[in-house]
Amino acid sequence: MSQSDRIEEVLSLDEIGECYGDLRLVNPRAEKQMQESLERYGQMSPVVVCRGATDGYELLDGFKRLRASRRIGSQRTLRARVLKVGARAAKAAVLCLNWVTQSVSDLEEGWVVHALCRSDGLTQVEVGHLLGRGQSWVSRRLSLVERLSDEVQSQLRLGLVTGSMGRELARMPRGIQERLLEAITEHGLGSREVAALVDLVREASVEEQARILRSPREVLAAAGKGKAPTEVRDPRLAEAGNQLLLELSRMERSCARVVSTVGVQGLSHLRRGDLLVLAPALGQAERAGQQASGTLREAISLAQGEQDADVHQP
Repeated sequence: MSQSDRIEEVLSLDEIGECYGDLRLVNPRAEKQMQESLERYGQMSPVVVCRGATDGYELLDGFKRLRASRRIGSQRTLRARVLKVGARAAKAAVLCLNWVTQSVSDLEEGWVVHALCRSDGLTQVEVGHLLGRGQSWVSRRLSLVERLSDEVQSQLRLGLVTGSMGRELARMPRGIQERLLEAITEHGLGSREVAALVDLVREASVEEQARILRSPREVLAAAGKGKAPTEVRDPRLAEAGNQLLLELSRMERSCARVVSTVGVQGLSHLRRGDLLVLAPALGQAERAGQQASGTLREAISLAQGEQDADVHQP
């Protein structure tokens, strides 16, 4: 790549699009850490963009930096390195720019391969040449993505399911993946628990699968592959405190799912007129959220009062 293909500019956040964002996993914790780093130290390295189909730019590398910057009120611009590449090379660059730092997963590799094969019409051999990989590597990545249901992939892209969970779910037929996904989110299972759960479900009959998914933690504990619900607790808390901790954790996950679903990406899946039908439920949920928010603020105020009392206690 020539020096003229590596131009650095200062771009406003509004100029930078994310059409290639679906090729990367979302990691909310990493984005929060990036926001803290930007607020403390500023932008340390440029993001990488290419010219989009319109007058704007499309991001190739630096999605955490862009999303974190948009949450910082004072951040209006980013330094960006501009590559002069076509659409196919841009998708390849999403991987190549991150292979250097080993910050890309096999699922993300699979999404790029899938886009090049299914959207751009390249053969697996052509994709291998473009990415510098063998055909067997291309085939494995393509198979990984195509084994996953659309809903699982959507949850992965929104950051509601981790990449390791996605790989475990890919071991199951697409028809049962969404039932597994529901159990995972409802019970707040971790990556190791998901791996053990998939092992159990794979070996179970249809009737046994239904029983396992109703109470996955109890089944995992009985099989010696997980913690019983009573063991998932903070030893500093009494029973009532641990129950509240559990409910708050469930609320946080539920709110994250609602925010993602009601966001732009989620609403784009609705049919025309669906929002009118959903309006009463949206209003009820908003009122419930406001009431919960007020109650939580009161609890936080009480906690701060107890902390101040402890500090000033002789």
